[in-house]
Amino acid sequence: MTAARMLIFCLLALLVGCSNKPTALNSVSGKVLYKGVPLSTGIIVFSPDTSKGETGKIAFSKIKADGTYTLNTGDAPGATAGWYRVAVSSLSGSTSSYEGGVISLIPEPYRDPVQSKLQCEVKSNRDNHLDFNLD
Repeated sequence: MTAARMLIFCLLALLVGCSNKPTALNSVSGKVLYKGVPLSTGIIVFSPDTSKGETGKIAFSKIKADGTYTLNTGDAPGATAGWYRVAVSSLSGSTSSYEGGVISLIPEPYRDPVQSKLQCEVKSNRDNHLDFNLD
């Protein structure tokens, strides 16, 4: 695991414990595409949209080789109902190579939940299928 990926996962682990509000989790899955092509690696993070009064824990998932994801909140599958801002990170390369380095496979603003401008609503008591096609 590269240092950049390890840092992202450590930050996620810290953020997961930020709320004690117990609520039911709803199934959330979908596909992440960049310019119409499925991302083959990365992570997707759903952060509660505080501008819409949302609080709670973040939900996240690894992006699989076919571009699909299935969210988890902590170790439990799903996400709480409500509005989210979404961030996506997809990196290639390694920090252990002097010649290579880590390269983002998508534009940098997508790594920030505010700059990405990606938003969605997770609805309660149903399976939520949410696809994202990044430009």
